[in-house]
Amino acid sequence: MLGFGVLGLGGCAFQGAVNPTHFKYEPRSYDAAIKGRALIEMPRAVQDEQFTGKPTSLTGAATNLTLPIGEITREAATLAFKDVFSEGVKVVESASGQIGHVAVVRPWSSQFSYEYNALKNAGFAITPTAAVGLNVSLLSSDMKLVFTRNFSSGNVEGPTYVLSGSPGDEVSKAAHQAMMKVMQEAADATYQELKKGQANGGAKGDTAM
Repeated sequence: MLGFGVLGLGGCAFQGAVNPTHFKYEPRSYDAAIKGRALIEMPRAVQDEQFTGKPTSLTGAATNLTLPIGEITREAATLAFKDVFSEGVKVVESASGQIGHVAVVRPWSSQFSYEYNALKNAGFAITPTAAVGLNVSLLSSDMKLVFTRNFSSGNVEGPTYVLSGSPGDEVSKAAHQAMMKVMQEAADATYQELKKGQANGGAKGDTAM
């Protein structure tokens, strides 16, 4: 199959990188943004998290991919949540001691997998596919938990290709789009929760899974 030949099965190691254009983000227009600024709290270890692993497909099974999943999560969070709040967001390693914010968002990637799908194209081309799991906790300005939720992207496909000198970058495109999908869902859920909290006179400190 061409898919095997394109990727090679000699134990190649591929590298993906953060690229804002891969997110294909389209700004949201909410009825009325939440007044103020939010903090995106991601400890340095979470921002620096690297995924290294093999695809779930037989195609490319002898290859490894390293992807800066922490950086991709951070950049997706910055894009998705900035539209929720009237003064945008600020990324911090710790919200402790910070002032002047109305909410704290803690995102982290809980799962990532990918494949080089050649079967879909009868072996004549490859469709890189990625699946992301995202955990997001929302806290009020006084650090009370509002909710913790998990979001799953399902399989998200990147552009199909026949030949590529950078298979890792092709998977990275799918990974960016998968992360953006779940991050936008998290941002929408955050907006709805905070609006509901305002209507009820303040955010509630409950947890929803």
